[in-house]
Amino acid sequence: MMTVLGLTGLSLMTGAKLSYANSTTLTTNMKLKKTDPLDVTDVNANFDLIDQEFSRRAVTPDFYKGDTDPDDTLAVQAAFDSGLTVLFTRNYYVKSVEMKGDTQTINFNGYWLIGVTGSGDTAADKDAILKITGIYLELYDIKINGQFNRNYRAAIHWYSRPNFPQAGFINIYGMYIRDILVGIQYGAWLDDPSPHDAPQSENYLYGFRCRSLQNCIISNQPNGFLKISGSTIDCHQREWVFQAGNPFSIPDSTLITCKIGQISVEDSELLKVEYLEGCGLLGRNLVVSNCVMEMPCTWVKAEGDVTLDVVHGGFMGGNSGLPMFQVVPGSTGSLRIQNVRMSRSVGVADYLTNYIISGLGNAPNYHVSIARCDLGEWAPYYIALSKERSRVFVQDTHFIYTAGGSMQSQTIHDKKDDVNLIASVDTTGENMATSANTANKSGWVWTNVYGAGAVYFRKTTSNIPSGYASAIEVVATGESFITSQPFSVTPNTLAVFRMKAKRIGGGGHAGIKLLWFKANGTASATTETYLFGTVDIDVNWTDLMVTAAIPGDAAYAKIKLTAEVGSLFATGMAFSTAVDSNYRNSFINELNRSLDVAGEGFILKAPNGTRYKVTVDNSGTLAAAPY
Repeated sequence: MMTVLGLTGLSLMTGAKLSYANSTTLTTNMKLKKTDPLDVTDVNANFDLIDQEFSRRAVTPDFYKGDTDPDDTLAVQAAFDSGLTVLFTRNYYVKSVEMKGDTQTINFNGYWLIGVTGSGDTAADKDAILKITGIYLELYDIKINGQFNRNYRAAIHWYSRPNFPQAGFINIYGMYIRDILVGIQYGAWLDDPSPHDAPQSENYLYGFRCRSLQNCIISNQPNGFLKISGSTIDCHQREWVFQAGNPFSIPDSTLITCKIGQISVEDSELLKVEYLEGCGLLGRNLVVSNCVMEMPCTWVKAEGDVTLDVVHGGFMGGNSGLPMFQVVPGSTGSLRIQNVRMSRSVGVADYLTNYIISGLGNAPNYHVSIARCDLGEWAPYYIALSKERSRVFVQDTHFIYTAGGSMQSQTIHDKKDDVNLIASVDTTGENMATSANTANKSGWVWTNVYGAGAVYFRKTTSNIPSGYASAIEVVATGESFITSQPFSVTPNTLAVFRMKAKRIGGGGHAGIKLLWFKANGTASATTETYLFGTVDIDVNWTDLMVTAAIPGDAAYAKIKLTAEVGSLFATGMAFSTAVDSNYRNSFINELNRSLDVAGEGFILKAPNGTRYKVTVDNSGTLAAAPY
């Protein structure tokens, strides 16, 4: 009652007014009648008025406290269920309480919610000290103290109830959890065989801190997204070591575990600074950006997509043999490490010999990219095992390390081994004649479908994109096309076709195709593949790119450029694949490739500027003819 009176006094001092019933026992300002002993009816009437006022305003759980029992569970739950703004005025001792409101504000006001569930209490009481299942909640300064209570599965269980709105659109401003094994369980428990699928998203946690937690955050929520910022997530047993039968498992300790859902962390610190065992991040769909990470254990055990972007970290364990990133067997997806600056603690001699990436040998469908990183005291020889290194694409990454007492610096920039399959074709018109006619030029052959008059193809140097010296121009009054000389392809592979093109006019048939041929010169079962048409080609120069599948029975291909009632311009064509077991893009192979079909050859330029086409006949005689 004194607490309530105190808050009433506060309301009055801030200008609020309380209405009261007309009674002969009341005087001005709700003073009691001057009688001795006090009139019970008089006293209760005043408190009834106070209760009515609090039923319309923010409440403290003490408003619902009707006894002296130290267990505050019923009072706190009643306050949460009131739908009113809730303000803590002291520490509250509860078994388990649930925030299940809609559009409600709750402020712990610097006080603690302390778990007191015992071993004999119900399974519901052992679930978590605080359950969050509401929607559109605004929560402030949440503080949970587990007091090393091993009866709870987590400090907070944040989940969605079936047949109710998702536990979403929740903002939490400040949260501190301590002295319990699991901090936040987001969604279902990890051992749940069929987690409830709900769009548990639009949830933000600002300013999360923790102490003495084994697993700070765990997610197992289908279609669930949690965004965390401005936080310090710290995994350390600390005071657990003073507990009898300490259950804290260092090998099982993690900062964040995400089995299902997605957790994003930004502008925060992730700390696991003492133990080699356990790991920082475990699972999939994890995004860490603009953060500090410090831990001697493996930073990430990836089971799916994980992204680290703009991270300053320290791998402080020295040559422990632990990889910085480990791919779990059977994982699918990708690990993206970019803009990471990694430094190592002072006093460890020479460079690290731990592998940065490990486990790719048991995850054939997993990929790793490292881009624009500065990896201090890590030698580039230890990016990954040699048999796994080709699965790690490194781009513009700097290694600064100590070797033999001196500082070494090296930049690694992998370049994909893409082979341009049409290297033997004049793809820019550079070697074409400029005459406007239909004669064969530079291995390209004209075919007229219909129409007559000003029909031709040629090299043009006037209508070209910036940076190019020439282009191929095809002009038709009806419909005409040109086809390139044949070039070898690698069957059953994917390749990327790139080019620059523009058109003037052009009907529905204008465009670019690939024609496929078997080794004996007959048409492939897949006769042609459409690449670009008038919907793709603009009246201005356009960069075009598409992936095409090379048929399994194709040994050769030709490019087909079609113009219809107008002009088609093309240049800068390339058809590249990373898989080309036949040629592997060496100079001698390119020469052989340009000579192995009758009529093919390569172009040489004489000192006087004359171009010659070099060919070979079936008797092995080389011939050079002006071109």
